[in-house]
Amino acid sequence: MQRPFLGSLALVAAILLLTVGGPWLVRELRTLPRQGALAARADQRIVALEVGGMTCAGCAAKVKVDLVAIPGVSSAEVRLAQHRAYVVCDKTVPDSALTGAVGRAGPGFLAAIAAR
Repeated sequence: MQRPFLGSLALVAAILLLTVGGPWLVRELRTLPRQGALAARADQRIVALEVGGMTCAGCAAKVKVDLVAIPGVSSAEVRLAQHRAYVVCDKTVPDSALTGAVGRAGPGFLAAIAAR
């Protein structure tokens, strides 16, 4: 008599879990990159830069604009709180071009490749 009760309880728990977590799971699956997008980025790399001298959101925005302006850079994300910039670029873009762009973004800005 115990077995049918436990089976029913497990079924109800599974339905509740899918009801609550289902929309979240669908949202997560939709944000995964498509196969074509991954293939297009096969010849790119991600570079993490330690950025010094940023004091405000305006500084971070200026660094981002200067990084994205480099030929071969497809995207950049600058995180002010972490003092880091993450750049997606072609494998042919030299690290010196990235650090130089940060230095040109404004006086006092310095960049170095983050340790891996």
